[in-house]
Amino acid sequence: MNPNAIDAALYTKLAGGTALTNLLGGTAIYQYLAPENTDAPYVIYQRMSQIPEYVLSGVAMEDAIYMVKGVTEGPSAVIAGSVASAIDTLLQDQALTITGYAHLYLRRESSVDYTEMTEGVRYSHRGATYRIIGSPS
Repeated sequence: MNPNAIDAALYTKLAGGTALTNLLGGTAIYQYLAPENTDAPYVIYQRMSQIPEYVLSGVAMEDAIYMVKGVTEGPSAVIAGSVASAIDTLLQDQALTITGYAHLYLRRESSVDYTEMTEGVRYSHRGATYRIIGSPS
């Protein structure tokens, strides 16, 4: 699968989720990194791996893992958990429209949950990795 097509499909799916965008205060959804000086909360998504599965005639399907997580600022991770839950509602076992591919599977694989300190500010990261499988259409 073209990573750009998956990125676009994920952004469209996440940005279309009213519960998620309400928690974020808009469409604060970014690929890999949020722009410098972006205020939390926001969502980050990124490809972790992608493996093609071949048959004699070429690629039969593609199997990708994406991490999708909410990032919040402050002493509590409660809002990050709410963002992660909204992400899961949008993605877990849902249809994904990927240009040039037939969507076969979208499922949560594992949890993401960690905290970091940057210049004395606490950031909570909560979300999951998701397996996306598609076949060329």
